[in-house]
Formats: sequence, C-alpha cells, structure tokens
Amino acid sequence: MNQTVLRPKDAIATGPDTWIEHIDLGGRYRTAVKIDHLMPELASMWAALETQCVAGCCGVHAFDFSADGVAASLGKVNAACSCEALAKLRNGLLALRGEVVSSKELNMNIDKSEFLELLSHLDKCYRAAIPSHRDKR
Repeated sequence: MNQTVLRPKDAIATGPDTWIEHIDLGGRYRTAVKIDHLMPELASMWAALETQCVAGCCGVHAFDFSADGVAASLGKVNAACSCEALAKLRNGLLALRGEVVSSKELNMNIDKSEFLELLSHLDKCYRAAIPSHRDKR
C-alpha cells in the first residue's frame, strides 16, 4: 500500500514529497537579525524561483524550491554564479550571532539553521546543473 505523506504545516517544500522541517520560532521574532544586505547577488535567483505566488503575500512559500523549479530557473540564472553567491550568503549567516534571521525581500522570519538547510538544498540543485559536476557523477 502506497500512502502519501502530508507535508507538515509551514515546512518548506523542496519537491512533491520532500521538505525542510519548519522550526517554530516560539516568540524569538524580536531577536531576528536582518539579512537582506547579505543577499544582493541572489536577487535574480529569488526572482526566478518566485513562481508560486509573490513573497509579499506568501513569504518563503511563494518560491518553487523543487529540483524542477530550480532547473526551470536556469534560463534566468547562472548556476555557477548562484553557487558562489549562496556560499557567500552561507558564510555571512554563519558569522551572525543570532539564531533567527529576517528578510524583508523574502517576507520571512526563519530559524537560521532552517534557512541554511534551504541554501544547501539550492546549492545542491544548482551544482547538479554545472557541466563539470554532472560529468563527475
């Protein structure tokens, strides 16, 4: 018997049956550290992935983070440049003291570890599109 597993509320979808678990901020909103200044190089990536709705309405759930969604963004985004910018953002996040991050552009407050997991997923998807990485599989 094949049962469909329902995605938990507020989890970030990374595919039809995959997701990143949501970490409840439990009142930690006021400790959020703003991160938009760390992401200017990723503006085109976020725009290309914002296909489900608009961030101003649905926040992080406005984006298609599935492997297919990332692959579809490649007409507008350079995979290698995105990987470099994602690494730079990851390093910037790791240098922050706070455990909650906030982005006005993405309309989100999110646990830093949850966001880092999303960045890792995106990096993996974009790396799969870089010819030298595909050839090494």
